[in-house]
Amino acid sequence: MYRLGSALNYRILIIFLTALITSNQTHSQEASLQKKITIVQELLTSVEANKLTFNQDLKTISPGYYDYSVVEVNGKGQEEETIYSFALSDINKNGVRSYTKKDVILIELTVSGKQKLIKKTTDGGSKISYQPTFVMYGLNADNGRDLENALEDAIPDAEVLEKDRLSLTGFEDHLNWLKDNVGNVNLPKEEVGQEINTQPERPDFIVLEQILGSKKKRFEFNLSVLNPNSVNYKISGEEFLIEVGTKKGVAGIKYFENDELQGYTDQVLFYASSLANGKSLHRVLRGVVPLAESKFDETEPNFSKISLALDYINSKTGHVESDGMTTAQNLVLTDHMATLISKENEGDKNEEHEYLFNLTDINKNGISIKEKRTRLFLVLNTNKSKAFISHRLNGEIENFEKELLIYFDSYEDALRGKIALQALIDNFEDNESKNENLSAIDLNGALSLLKKEINQITGTDHQIEQHIELLESEESSFKFTKIESNSKKITEVVYEFSIKDLNEQLLEVEVSGKRAWAEIGTKSAEKVVKVYEDGEVQNYVNHIEIETPTIENAKNIVLIFKRLAESID
Repeated sequence: MYRLGSALNYRILIIFLTALITSNQTHSQEASLQKKITIVQELLTSVEANKLTFNQDLKTISPGYYDYSVVEVNGKGQEEETIYSFALSDINKNGVRSYTKKDVILIELTVSGKQKLIKKTTDGGSKISYQPTFVMYGLNADNGRDLENALEDAIPDAEVLEKDRLSLTGFEDHLNWLKDNVGNVNLPKEEVGQEINTQPERPDFIVLEQILGSKKKRFEFNLSVLNPNSVNYKISGEEFLIEVGTKKGVAGIKYFENDELQGYTDQVLFYASSLANGKSLHRVLRGVVPLAESKFDETEPNFSKISLALDYINSKTGHVESDGMTTAQNLVLTDHMATLISKENEGDKNEEHEYLFNLTDINKNGISIKEKRTRLFLVLNTNKSKAFISHRLNGEIENFEKELLIYFDSYEDALRGKIALQALIDNFEDNESKNENLSAIDLNGALSLLKKEINQITGTDHQIEQHIELLESEESSFKFTKIESNSKKITEVVYEFSIKDLNEQLLEVEVSGKRAWAEIGTKSAEKVVKVYEDGEVQNYVNHIEIETPTIENAKNIVLIFKRLAESID
């Protein structure tokens, strides 16, 4: 117990001493800077020009931050005051210069990078603007040079003090600073109400609310979606704002106006209450994003099991509201086959979409997050953009699709939904790769499998009967019969072909509109397939089309013929 207490006391002592040393260093830096600022203050005097007198004053607002005021007095005794508020650390040391302009000596101070970080206030505070430069007045040439030298001497101390001014260490420190320091802003003509709220269960997710007159804005987003390199000062008239964009310009920020969802945007603006507040806000926003990224990664759900990934997707897509539409979605898996049911309700309009697809047909690297107006969704595209997704609308067969959309309520949910889908695809791709090297097969074995896959096709206005058998008159040959019928006629087409003539590279699944089929092609596209139509001999052709009700049927037929062709060779 004694050792434990001693170790604890030792750590407390170290923390106390560190804080004490840091505090002493800060006080020392502040004292050094103030000593140099006092020299500047003493050098600023009233300057008389031909028609005007300039009365100057430099006030310390806080260490490193100053208000320089100049009162211009004309010959009638009329006064006009201008106040320049600035951070000395922003001033470019190499840009300080004194020069003569007509009847006055001017000392020019310019912000590094010529950013508009100098606040100019006139008309007793009723007019505010921001600019990159301002001037002080020298009593004479020597006084101007002395002011120039004194300012240049003070700038490095101000830079050191500014660098050490904020001592935030972790994510919670940064987040608490934002909550405490992003607040109401008083502008000359209006007040901007501003507040940040967080959620304990989602610490990296914030809600920024702003009220400007009768307009209420709300931004909801995860801090990790922001791009720290995009943090930028945005000066507009009397407004001092900090602009932040998202990574890769994604529309990851949910935006409301008067509590009504307007859509998703790729940037957000924070109002600064002062120059010091704006500079600190700029710095904290740059620092908090990498920490939020780590926090986001720490809270990522476990998708190592199929059930976990599927449960996450369904929990985030079960009820999504946007554009006055309610979308209820549910994804069901049967091995690698996925069925997505999407029910959309908009006023009196109700639609049910059913999508059936093989997860391994989805291009996992092509899954993207998109937005349209107030709707946010994942776009799932098929490999090589093949239309391998079957679609039914209110029970009726629609054209096969090459993409489908899954709707989410937030960018954060969509991003993790994307990861969950990729995990599912990875799982089934791994299983599929294990089954790629299938064993050889003989004619009778192939025939047995083909008979299970080749089925009758029934449409709204037609019917197709199909069957396959061995051609006894020739070795390694098949006879495929297709009978198509509608209300007007019945057509029977018979194809006779040898397995030896098939080209493994021309055995493909094809799709057009609502139709899917297995296309069996010959070597060098030679026309060696014998054809009979209604008993009459027709010209030879170079391929056979076997109709299928599903993409999987077509895939299986193609695979059987490939196995057989390899076995015969």
